[in-house]
Formats: sequence, structure tokens, C-alpha cells
Amino acid sequence: MISGFMLGVRLDEQLENRLAALAAKMNRSKSYLAKEALACYIEQEEQKQLENELTMARWREYQETGEVVSHEAMEAWLHSWGSDSEKPCPVK
Repeated sequence: MISGFMLGVRLDEQLENRLAALAAKMNRSKSYLAKEALACYIEQEEQKQLENELTMARWREYQETGEVVSHEAMEAWLHSWGSDSEKPCPVK
């Protein structure tokens, strides 16, 4: 038995036609493609939210500690990439 939540989505005519054409070309149902597209979208948005949360946590840490990696240290590290004497990532 297949269980799941049923969701109705209203599409404009152009999007409905594109979805139907793609489903026909791929020999898949429109529902399958819509579900795959929604899963990809949700995954991307969740990743964006996670990255935003990490950025804000780093910003709060900087505001509390003031600790940074100097521009010079970061630049030296980046310039060493791909060389025989690649430097380790600088730390605070």
C-alpha cells in the first residue's frame, strides 16, 4: 500500500504544457517529475538555510571574539594552492 500526503498545485497553462511535454519525452508521469522537482528545490533551500545559519553563527562568534585570519595570511595561503609548497589553511 502506498501512503503519502496529497498536494494539489495549480499551474499556469504554459508550465502545465512544458511539464506534460517533458513527461512524455521522458516516459514519466507529470506527478513523478513534479515530485522530483519539488524534492530538488526543497534540498537546495534547506542547504541555503543551513549555510545562512552557519554564516550567522560565524558572524556572532566574530562579534564576540574579534578573532580573524589576516588578509595577508589568507592571501599567502591562496597563492600557494597548486604549488609544490602549498601551505596549510590559516587558523585564528
